[in-house]
Parts: sequence; C-alpha cells; structure tokens
Amino acid sequence: MKLHKPVLLEETIKLLDIKSGEVVIDLTAGYGGHAEEILGLLGVSGRLILVDRDLEAISALRSKFQAYSNVEFLHSNFLDLNWGKVGKADRILMDLGVSSPQLDQPQRGFSFNKEAKLDMRMDQSQALSASQVVNEYSEEELANLIYQFGEEPRSRQIARAIVSQREVSPIETTKQLADIVSKCLPANSRVHPATRTFQAIRILVNQELENLTKTLPQATSHLNENGRLAVISFHSLEDRIVKQYFKAIVTPVKDIVTGNVISSPNFRLVNKKPIKGSINDNNPRARSAKLRLVEKIK
Repeated sequence: MKLHKPVLLEETIKLLDIKSGEVVIDLTAGYGGHAEEILGLLGVSGRLILVDRDLEAISALRSKFQAYSNVEFLHSNFLDLNWGKVGKADRILMDLGVSSPQLDQPQRGFSFNKEAKLDMRMDQSQALSASQVVNEYSEEELANLIYQFGEEPRSRQIARAIVSQREVSPIETTKQLADIVSKCLPANSRVHPATRTFQAIRILVNQELENLTKTLPQATSHLNENGRLAVISFHSLEDRIVKQYFKAIVTPVKDIVTGNVISSPNFRLVNKKPIKGSINDNNPRARSAKLRLVEKIK
C-alpha cells in the first residue's frame, strides 16, 4: 500500500503553529501523515489525539505510533466524537476527503480505475454502502444526489442509464458503474467522466457534508484561547461549508437598526484567502485542495 504525503502538509503545519506541550486533535488522522510532523513539535509533554472512522487506519496508526505514550487513538466518526472525554484542544485539524491508501485498495470500492465491489464506506462497520445506493435508490433519488453532491449536469441521463442496466442485472462493481456513466458523457474531459458521480455517491454513503456542517461548531467550541482549527477541503461543496461557517464566526453581530456592534467575534481568520494545493505536489487530489484556518481570540 503506497502512502502519499498529505496535501499542503508544510503549509498546514506552519499555520497551525504548534507549540511544545500543547493538545492537538487530528479528526481525520488517516495513516498518520500529519501526526509524524505534529509529534516532532509537541514534545513528550504534549498530547496528540488521533481520530478516524476507518478501522484499518486506526489499526495502522496504533502500529505506527505504539512507542509514543502521549498519543491516543479513537475509532470514531468525528461527528460522534465524545468531546467531553477528549476535552479542550490548542490545535484541531480536519483533512477531508478520501485518503490515498483507501483509493489504492481496490476492495474499498472508492476508485473507478480499479475493479472492485461497490462499497465506498470509510467506516466498514456501517450498513449503507455504494452498492445499496446504486441498486436500490429510485431514478429520481439517484438523479438528485448526483446533481446535488456531484454537481453533474447530466445527472438525469446517468440515473436513467443506471436504472436501465440494473433492470437487466445488478450493478456490482466499480468498473461496471464507471462504464455506465462514461457512456453518458463525452470522453474529451481532462477528468474521468465518472468522477462527479463517484464523488456524489461517496458523499452520500459517508454523510460527509452533513457531518462536516455539524462538526465545525463542535470543534471551534472546544478550542482553548488562541487555539486554531485548520480544515483542508477537496471540492467546492466542502469548501463552501467551511468558508461560510468561518465567515459567520469572525463577523461582528450588529444591530439591524443602528448598525452598532452588539457583540464582537471570538475568532479571526488566520489566512484571509484559502491556500491552494499545487499540481506539483505529485498528487492529483492536490489540484482542488484548499486550506482555511481560524483562531480563537477570546
């Protein structure tokens, strides 16, 4: 299994500005790409809490950092994290999206480039999988989710093709689905024709946007003073949620009649404009990556 360096790693670590002895929570720890850098800054007096919903990732993290007494491992969707048990933090990181190891394992069913059973579950213990969505959702439901979560303009044509095929036989593999979608779209795009459809199904299966929307307030409310939250997003739907939430918490509340400030914000933007990934990062996911940070100021 090939482990890629996380996108925007240096920029994220620099802007998190981690100090020795602090408490850091990585809500999407993956296979520990950020954790290695963080531990070097925390020192033995610091505390690092690694959270991931992927059982395989948690197992790999335990093995990788077993020698560290100041590292904790939690198998959890970040939405379901027991914040009361975890407590306050000085730095929180959310690196959203699918990790390279997940994509590299065909059996996980995330990639349209590899033959595998349709799955796409980040948490293998959950019930809903991509196979159920593709084979059981109505044509209207499929069209709506592909349009909403994939921003795919030909969503209705794709949904119609999926339903037509499954009436003949169930759609069981990633390649089957990718081939169906590809026949509905022109092949002259710089990205694979199935990219947006696979994104839409993955988002639904893992409730990614709902979880992100609900978790952001939890994360910021558990920051210590001068604490920072960093979020790396990989598509416009995620980034829009982060951008709008950050804007809301850094904007003063004003009286609608007088225009006077009623309450000042408790947060400030660390970087006013998102830091973007580069195609030079040797990772195709980097081209759409955006890093945003806020700092709690009181």
